[in-house]
Formats: sequence, C-alpha cells, structure tokens
Amino acid sequence: MQKHTILASQSPRRRELLNLMGIPFTTVNPNVDEVINPNLSLENAIEELAYIKALDVLNRHPEANIISADTIVVCENEVMGKPVNEEDAIRMLKQLSGKKHEVITGVCLLSSDKEVRFHTKTLVEFYEYDEEFVKAYVQSKVPLDKAGAYGIQDKGALLVKGIEGDYYTVMGLPISELYRALKKFNQEG
Repeated sequence: MQKHTILASQSPRRRELLNLMGIPFTTVNPNVDEVINPNLSLENAIEELAYIKALDVLNRHPEANIISADTIVVCENEVMGKPVNEEDAIRMLKQLSGKKHEVITGVCLLSSDKEVRFHTKTLVEFYEYDEEFVKAYVQSKVPLDKAGAYGIQDKGALLVKGIEGDYYTVMGLPISELYRALKKFNQEG
C-alpha cells in the first residue's frame, strides 16, 4: 500500500509546485529552528536543514512519506535566508542589485525506513534597480517570506536579468529533480 505523502512546509509556492506534479499530499508545518550549520558546506547544510524539517514531521506522522525543502541565497559569501523584517529585506535587495548570486535548494525525502537528500543550484543575475522600486516591493510584504527577499514568480521577476539553471530551484522546489528522486524513493525497499 502506498504511504500518504506530507509536505513539511507551509510555503504556498511549494504547495503549488507539488500540486503541479499531480502528487496527492497534505501539509504539516515543521516546528524547527531554521539555522544553517556553519560546520558543513552550504550544500550539506541546506540538505541537513531539509532533513531536520522532515524528521520533525516524520516523528509526528511515522506512517507517512515526508517531502521537505529549504532554500538559501548566497551573494558575495553572505548566506541570505528569509529577511527578519522590512529593513533586512531592503538591505538584501540592495546587496543583490546588479549582481549574480546563487540559489541553493536542499530537498529531503524521508520515511520510517528510507531517506534521500539532494540539492540543486541556480545562478541568478539581477539588473541594477532603484531604491524606489525596492521600497515599494518590500512595502507590499510579498518578499518577506522568501530567501533573499524576492520571488522570481512574482514582481521580483522584474529584478531578474537572467538565470542559469533550474527556475524551480529559485521558487523553492526543484520539481524535475524531485520527480526523479521520488521515482527512485518509491521503488526502494
């Protein structure tokens, strides 16, 4: 019998993308501190954070298959998660203006008897933009729940000059890689 799938996230973007894949699921919000382990590479740390989220939900729902993810933005060696407030969002967007940055999304598939972790990276280049645009975008509250303080799928797309890699990595769930990982995960043991 196929186990029930739970998305360990309240992100509307991740829910939208999992729906796009046609996977029936429910969502459960993980109750963890989203802290990057400084002793690991960024890639391993973001995978570990996705694992910690999945494990938290699995402990409450041991009969389920859990999908979790976490996304960070890296610009000039600074790791940017979600902004803590509007001022932090403005600071992040000013730092990203006119520059390239890397978006890393770590994913974990977890059940009581198996685990798959992976990450994907996408390089994003921003146009230079004025402070007026940044302030209006931040005041809309839209970027406040997003790594790097922007959403490539919303008005934040106006900032983007180009990307190299997977668009969905920037949205927070690399669905092409996830599809392949789920096939393998569901075929194992």
